Amino acid sequence: MSGTTETGRRETLLIIGSGYRIGHERLLAQMATEADLVLLNPEPVTWQTRWVRDAEVFDPGDESEALRLAKGLATRHRVAAVATHEEPLVVTAARLAHGLGLPGVPVAAAELARDKHRQRRLLTGTGISPTRSLLVHRADEARRAARKIGFPLMVKPRSLSGSAGVRRVDDPADLDAAFDTAVHVDKQGMTSDGILIEEFLHGYEFDVDCLVVDGTAIPVSWARKIWAYDPYPIEAGFVVGNGALGREIMTEGFDLACRSVVAAGMDRTVAHVEVKMTPNGPRIIELNARPGGDIASRVVELGRGVRLGALLAAAALGRRPEPESFADRAAGIRFLYPRTTQRFAGLAEAGELRARPWVHEIRELRPHGTTVTPPPEDLWGRVGYVMATGTHADEVADRLLLAHHELRVLGPAVG
Repeated sequence: MSGTTETGRRETLLIIGSGYRIGHERLLAQMATEADLVLLNPEPVTWQTRWVRDAEVFDPGDESEALRLAKGLATRHRVAAVATHEEPLVVTAARLAHGLGLPGVPVAAAELARDKHRQRRLLTGTGISPTRSLLVHRADEARRAARKIGFPLMVKPRSLSGSAGVRRVDDPADLDAAFDTAVHVDKQGMTSDGILIEEFLHGYEFDVDCLVVDGTAIPVSWARKIWAYDPYPIEAGFVVGNGALGREIMTEGFDLACRSVVAAGMDRTVAHVEVKMTPNGPRIIELNARPGGDIASRVVELGRGVRLGALLAAAALGRRPEPESFADRAAGIRFLYPRTTQRFAGLAEAGELRARPWVHEIRELRPHGTTVTPPPEDLWGRVGYVMATGTHADEVADRLLLAHHELRVLGPAVG
């Protein structure tokens, strides 16, 4: 049921940033079922006009101008709350909500979500899944920290997401190169001051999204990850729905995730949490103050019937809906990368595969003729994806593996 006031008027939500069309249009559409939307966006609106009543273009680097534009939208449309699903704009959205005197993610919680070092300190201080972690800024500091932590270990930027600049290091000889990669990784417009040297946690990593409103958090979506490019933890896809996770993970892991977002002070959002189930129990890898990205809203709706955008809008407006979900369905996505640097000429025809009823969508993400490079050289080097469905997560994972094999990236090698 969409959000309305006591007089029957639909509530209005100010969205900061729309994301990109392929990944986020479905999320925006889901949000529009719960409230009227107005948008403050870094780029001029095009496809977004179908889902929003009004929009302004702003410079994320000019907070005073952003606040002026936000006040204009809030005044014209009687905005009730502020939300974002874009990682680089989490802090901006929180500060704008505070400046407008409207509900939103608290500023301190948003800043914590963008700072893994402070996350570690908070969780250690509250007794939640402490992870040995040291903040460094120079290569010699990294070497000293590595001697304290011990190998294998993880090197990661302090304030990025999506495994950007992250690498497992098994040997001291590889430490300097890993540190240099973390320092110079493409930050996609975000800032990161310092590098974390952390203990490597053995175990099974998964995602869970928690709906958090007024100090109460509940799990609403979860995913099994698909990894590639070891020792770089590149998340090459994920599977959701029936059988995605085991019962132990869904009790201990979910409880830890929800307790952690509450401890971090997050509110009025769907918080995306990365957790690893280790031999010593679950441990937090990362807290985020927005829902899962990478087309997650489409895959979650397809595999579980849960609409993350609608839940995000409801949370921002202070409501706690009970999400309904499918019990006998699963879905997943596998991102497609080139095997070498090449001039992209599309994906293999794979006619028999494309005719399979369980193939939900195959899409190319780069124009033909573009030079593309696989990770780790280009962490953002996706050229396409395939979505698949099934009745169980294991079945979907097998189907994605087959599709990944069949959908070769075409084009001549470069260099």
